[in-house]
Amino acid sequence: MGHDATYILIAVILLSAVFSYSNGFQDGSTVSASVIGSRALTPKQAVLLVSIFEFAGALLGGSAVASTVKSIAHFPDNPDVLVWLACAMTAAISWNYLTKQLGFPSSSTHALVGGLLGAVIAAGGGTKLIIWGEYRHLVDATGLAKVIVSLFLSPVVGFIAGYLTFKLTMLLLLKASTRVNKWLKLAQIPALSLVAFGHGANDTQKVMGVALLSLNSFGMQVTTVPLWVRILTASAMILGIASLAPRIVRKVGTDIFRLRPVHGFVTQAAAAAVLVYASTTGGPVSASQVITSSVMGVGTAERKKGVHWLVAREMLIAWFITIPGAALGSAAMYYAFFSPFTKML
Repeated sequence: MGHDATYILIAVILLSAVFSYSNGFQDGSTVSASVIGSRALTPKQAVLLVSIFEFAGALLGGSAVASTVKSIAHFPDNPDVLVWLACAMTAAISWNYLTKQLGFPSSSTHALVGGLLGAVIAAGGGTKLIIWGEYRHLVDATGLAKVIVSLFLSPVVGFIAGYLTFKLTMLLLLKASTRVNKWLKLAQIPALSLVAFGHGANDTQKVMGVALLSLNSFGMQVTTVPLWVRILTASAMILGIASLAPRIVRKVGTDIFRLRPVHGFVTQAAAAAVLVYASTTGGPVSASQVITSSVMGVGTAERKKGVHWLVAREMLIAWFITIPGAALGSAAMYYAFFSPFTKML
């Protein structure tokens, strides 16, 4: 194994940590948004609580999602794959930073999937290496089908869950006085903890899947996620969460719909159910999509005209262009730096 492969392996691991950091400020800001927007916790309190449970989710959340990420294509066990992964991670990181500057709660998961697909298509000369798989239901789904359906079905489920949960909650609170707001604020603490655990379990595993691919392509036969990979990924994400993106927090927490304590609690409860279920079944979902769609569902259930649909439309556009945008960036990077023409220079 040459020194070049060793250097690229180190670069991929470092890029994975940087991606986890960017995931932290992107999706972590969305996770904290509803509890901050409803004023149940201060930003510092929210960051501390989210960080603790994100770390726990990364350590204890299993590896089902990591296995799904590895299954989207045929990745040969040779050092060439390290180059693919370097391009994919760089494109995904660049997309996260771009959307942060624009204030869009874009999906880090979409960016990563797009980056991987772009690199695989460029390196393989087409789609022949992609494992399309099949979809019957989430648990039995395989390959890219499971990833795509999970990504695009989860926001719909989040919207419906937010809508129905809010309607049920309001029936239960029909005769409650305004003093119930105090308890709803307190109830957001365990709800947010569960959201953070589900996000930590789901999103860090995607990076762990990339780490496993890089280690195997280097020649190490690794079948389970090493503890040091879990700790590195979780630590990098927590650093990202600590540097909240205020524009994303504001957009999700107040700009879509003005959240009160009851809205914040329902949003977190609905999102937590989706995230935890997806993590246990291996479905790689986007926390930012699930949470924002839950906010939209809650707002629609409360008062449809109170939802700022122009803001929602901007975010939907960002979601749908992320996979092709990151894929194009990853493919362009591969062609520019690792094409046969470049190697002859």
